[in-house]
Amino acid sequence: MDPFEFLIGLYTIIVGLGISLLVRSVGQMIEGRKRIRFYWVHSAWLVLVFVAHVGSWFALWQYHGVESWTALECMLLLLVPILLYLVSHLAVPEIDELGDERHDMRSFYYGYNRLIQGLLVATMLVQTANDALIMDSFAATPSQIGRFAVLAILVPGLVSARPAVHAVQVVVLMILALMGSAYFGYRIQ
Repeated sequence: MDPFEFLIGLYTIIVGLGISLLVRSVGQMIEGRKRIRFYWVHSAWLVLVFVAHVGSWFALWQYHGVESWTALECMLLLLVPILLYLVSHLAVPEIDELGDERHDMRSFYYGYNRLIQGLLVATMLVQTANDALIMDSFAATPSQIGRFAVLAILVPGLVSARPAVHAVQVVVLMILALMGSAYFGYRIQ
């Protein structure tokens, strides 16, 4: 087993935990749907968080040719799925299937949106640092340009609690995610 195979195994476990947590939480929301007031912006963010998990896992392949790793590089690389796991944890409230508690996803979203978006900003910055440190490159690749676009879109949501800002933000991020899905047809080699 080479070092990359070792890292991808651990990375995959952490990504799997984050996706599992997200899917479990959505399942709880479906079970408790009669006690939940849904909010489309929050629901769109759940989709975006899932896409971020899968995208980060696929982006890991760019490091497959790296032959040796430092402990710092390993920790920075693993920080990406850890941050996304935390986003998954904060994205949905704990919903007790037997409880009577009502949940308003709009107020929940605005209670946690700055934390979630702050963690996503940190994720983008760590991924950029990974490219610079591990790949010895700070070139303007499509991945880097995409990350800087996401950063530019996230900043208004960090500073404003206006629903119109968040609605525009999530629509633009969804469009960006759809544009990024054009790469789903490319073969990994």
